[in-house]
Amino acid sequence: MATEQEIREVKHRHSSRLLNQPGVSGVGIERDEQGNYVLAVHLADPDARKQLPDEIEGHPVKYIHTGPYRKLPADDQA
Repeated sequence: MATEQEIREVKHRHSSRLLNQPGVSGVGIERDEQGNYVLAVHLADPDARKQLPDEIEGHPVKYIHTGPYRKLPADDQA
């Protein structure tokens, strides 16, 4: 089981490469069903998963289909 710090370091080392992959829209850290820290990769395109690893540096990766992220309009009342 990885510590939060270990997963943060893995994220730091691999985020740029993952975000440059077509269909990847975000990289974060989450907990799995057992409460373990995992790298979470958000996918705009679920087909992108076919080109991505199940593990990075021996740590499992959780893939989440979120669709593309969109910028929201500014709130003029802020």
